[in-house]
Amino acid sequence: MATQDSTARGQAETRAARAQMQAEMAAQAWADLASQERNRDENTARLKALRLAREAEAVAAKPAPRARAKKR
Repeated sequence: MATQDSTARGQAETRAARAQMQAEMAAQAWADLASQERNRDENTARLKALRLAREAEAVAAKPAPRARAKKR
């Protein structure tokens, strides 16, 4: 009888330890995912700023259109 109790207790402790480890791993996975999303968003914003600056530079460097002479 005592053996069954100790075996059941040991199994319960093992299950609890496994559940705790899985919970910690899940929390770490969610933290990693959030970090990756934040890095992606920052990179996207950086690239957009570079693209907009390049486009503004191209517009500023474009010569003004010449006025065409009107036909009489």
